[in-house]
Amino acid sequence: MKILSIFFIFVLMAPAMASHSMRRCMLLPVKDSVGGALGYKVYEEVERYLRSSQWCYYRPNSEIINILGNFKRNLNEHLNNPDVLKVVADKTKAGSLIKVDIENIGKGVIAQLIVIGANGRDIYFKEKLQLESNDAVVIGQTVKNWLNLYEKSIPYDGRILGILGNQFTVDLGKDYGVFVSDNVEILRPVRKKKHPLFKEIVDWETEKLAVGRIFYVSTTQSQGKIDKYSTRKRVEIDDWVLLKKSEEKRKSDLLRLPYERMDENKKYSFGRLGTVGLSALLGSGKVSSSTGSATNNMSGMLLGVRIHGELWATRNYWGSLEISSKFGTYKQKSGTLGTSTNSASNSIWKIKGGYRYLPLGFFYGPQLDGYVGYAKYGYGLDNQSADKIGDVSFSGIILGGKGSLPIMKRYRAFLRLEFMLTSSYSEQEVLYGEDESSSNYNVEIGGSYKYSPNMSIEGGIDFSSNKAEFTNGRSITLKDTTFNGGVRFNF
Repeated sequence: MKILSIFFIFVLMAPAMASHSMRRCMLLPVKDSVGGALGYKVYEEVERYLRSSQWCYYRPNSEIINILGNFKRNLNEHLNNPDVLKVVADKTKAGSLIKVDIENIGKGVIAQLIVIGANGRDIYFKEKLQLESNDAVVIGQTVKNWLNLYEKSIPYDGRILGILGNQFTVDLGKDYGVFVSDNVEILRPVRKKKHPLFKEIVDWETEKLAVGRIFYVSTTQSQGKIDKYSTRKRVEIDDWVLLKKSEEKRKSDLLRLPYERMDENKKYSFGRLGTVGLSALLGSGKVSSSTGSATNNMSGMLLGVRIHGELWATRNYWGSLEISSKFGTYKQKSGTLGTSTNSASNSIWKIKGGYRYLPLGFFYGPQLDGYVGYAKYGYGLDNQSADKIGDVSFSGIILGGKGSLPIMKRYRAFLRLEFMLTSSYSEQEVLYGEDESSSNYNVEIGGSYKYSPNMSIEGGIDFSSNKAEFTNGRSITLKDTTFNGGVRFNF
């Protein structure tokens, strides 16, 4: 039990990032000296640029409005407070806080751009210029030019989100111009160098860790494999990733994106809300009834169907509903029974909610699920009071875990373990009476093949056992072994 508890603690833990990527941007309210009339127009110009840029994962202004609601009075003073800026960065997960100040001077303005780090203190970039125009478009274009220069000074293309063995996930994808087979270099920042007078970050000292290759790409994330280590140190979350291809090659790759997306949209429509699956069931069932001095056994083949639906609140939190039903005939295998056959109608329904931990931070990589829920196992056997066999059920709170791992392109394997924390036994007609204790466990091993982005073919083998014990050594045990195969659709 102690080992199981440790397992679930591990499953429910998610890695926390030590800092935020410089490519996650937040535009702070633009300060001017004319009551915000000019600042708002400049803000719109710069925000439009950030939303469409390839290098910045822009955090929209709606998030900062809620955060700065407590600082309405003297907002400009608060935006100069490093502690307030750190709160903004932490809440929005932004690593680059973009601060624009405009000062009117007669016929022109003095425009200033400062890019501040996630700690609210580090200055990554700073420029100031006197313009002879107070046109918002001209001022906005000046700020955009500065931001283009800032982008070139960011010392990495992406950062490691997750690592498992020699595989890693990085926070950049097709939108940034990453494609399958791209080569990458992984670095670790050792020290940042500040200008002795202006206190700006002017350089970074890094250590090369490894080189690798990208093998899977989505819109905003990629998955790769390390080919060679350059040091004895292992890659960790937040290490830097550099794309090893020329600027010309990167630009030509970006030109491919609109055409590839057009082709993808013609072929597929990716589901984002969850999955629904339908499986055929074939297996065997067994019931053992013990009176203390003698044991009667019956078993037989079972056929049935299972429907399973899963909804995703986020890519980590999910809920599911499972309903299955099997039918067949049991025959006497041992013992002394009044009737040698018995019709069986077994059913299961489960409702579950859980957390999905992604070791690589990548949805299509390895997955570890931990969940709780409620389940009921019904065994619809004809009542044979003399033989102590009949219609019984087991129900209670369930606790489980599931691990899923990609083993080849399009293929996954999984293992699921589940048991009842509070098993409750009931009878339709009196056979044994009230139980002293009851237990349940369920194990499933299987795999799936991704036939298309919206459909998977899956199969596996499922073992379930329910047992109730009574006074004087009496007990009843029901076990099922089921092979399942079917399809699952995204929606």
